[in-house]
Amino acid sequence: MKILKLIKNCLIMFLAYLIICNFVIYLYAQQQPIDNADTVVVLGAKVIGTPARPHPTLKKRLDIAVTYLQNNPQSNVVVCGGQGKDESATEASVMADYLKKHGIDSSRIYIEDQSVRTAQQFIYANNILPLGKTVVITSDFHLLRSIMLAKRSGIDKVSGLSAPLDLANRDKYRALLREPLALINSWLFDHPKSDN
Repeated sequence: MKILKLIKNCLIMFLAYLIICNFVIYLYAQQQPIDNADTVVVLGAKVIGTPARPHPTLKKRLDIAVTYLQNNPQSNVVVCGGQGKDESATEASVMADYLKKHGIDSSRIYIEDQSVRTAQQFIYANNILPLGKTVVITSDFHLLRSIMLAKRSGIDKVSGLSAPLDLANRDKYRALLREPLALINSWLFDHPKSDN
């Protein structure tokens, strides 16, 4: 009987954590980015097909980035993301091509194509270009953890711009479970350090 009660209490605490954490993630995604950032960092996500093209989750991030970059023409952009085992190109190269096709001058675009985890992206991006005042663009569910990791990577002047996922995008529903777990994992274990 005591074991069943313990299991029940653990499940209740776990569900409470998921609900509270998802509420905080939602609130955090509502923030507004700083204007005139030195650098925009667009975090990678899956690319699909051959030739590679952005998955809808990544396309949403890139469309948000295009709008911000058009409204802030002095901002440079670092696109981040290596190549997964099931991807035909690096996420960063696909992202750079997308931005160029949507009117962003190639002189403003920097490619970080070595990272495979969010915890690496800010360190690697800062090695390519001193980021300065930074706006991070990522999916709404991913923004809280990304800002935390950016600050842990030494980027003090950072704000976020979320790319809200459509209700039809399955990633939104996976994130309801995955992101609270990833957040606690990153909070406990991800402390990025520069290799330099």
